[in-house]
Amino acid sequence: MKGFARALLVLALVPLAAAETKVDLSKEDVGKAPKTFEPMVGTWVIAQDGADKVVMVDGRPWVASKDNPTKLLVQSARKLYGTSNEELMDNAKQFAYYPVAVLKSVPQFSNGTISVKFKTIAGDADRASGILFNVKPNGDWLAVRYNDTENNVALWEFHNGIRRPVRFSDRNNKFMLDRREWHELKMTVDGADFKAWLDGASALEYTLGSEPGPGRNNAPPHPDLFPANNPVLRPPVSGRIGLWAKTDSTSYFKDYVVAPK
Repeated sequence: MKGFARALLVLALVPLAAAETKVDLSKEDVGKAPKTFEPMVGTWVIAQDGADKVVMVDGRPWVASKDNPTKLLVQSARKLYGTSNEELMDNAKQFAYYPVAVLKSVPQFSNGTISVKFKTIAGDADRASGILFNVKPNGDWLAVRYNDTENNVALWEFHNGIRRPVRFSDRNNKFMLDRREWHELKMTVDGADFKAWLDGASALEYTLGSEPGPGRNNAPPHPDLFPANNPVLRPPVSGRIGLWAKTDSTSYFKDYVVAPK
């Protein structure tokens, strides 16, 4: 009995592993908005790709509606936060350039891994597919994305209604992906450490809370890039997560997996 009691004590001291979330799209309705994700900005629908149901961000309506205020953002904010949230609404004009959909089943993500498979379908101005994370109630967020027009991976922040780059992948190492195929974008957060991979290859690393370097042509960095002025850049990560795109990008997404540490 002593040995059994000792074993129970050891088990009690071992933290339980957080449950992994795999987004199941099999019960979604093709042609309708996804039930698993809450579209905040842009046109998000379920599409069929071979045997798979996928989440599609359709960038075509963006061109026609880009100058109109978005009612979807207000409605979605009320669903997720129980209020229209004035700060979020103030950011709406700039925010609307970046279609986003928030995962309903994970209200908060801090440390762990998020991965998603994507396929680039179309886009004249942009062809970008990404993972949204650290989404704050005021509409601030971080996003890591692959851009098929630049063939790179980048970490972006959104604060005070403006999006700014935080870190790009190596400019000398272009990711030339086949648009006809599915590709995997993966990110991990461990305290202040952020890493991203594309199809298993290391794409970029960043330490949250780092002071920014000089801008283009050695210009001083914008004040919003200093973590002291921007909560979304300060660890720990704590916020909602989801899918991200840009302007008229049309992309497919599937196999969205969240594995908390």
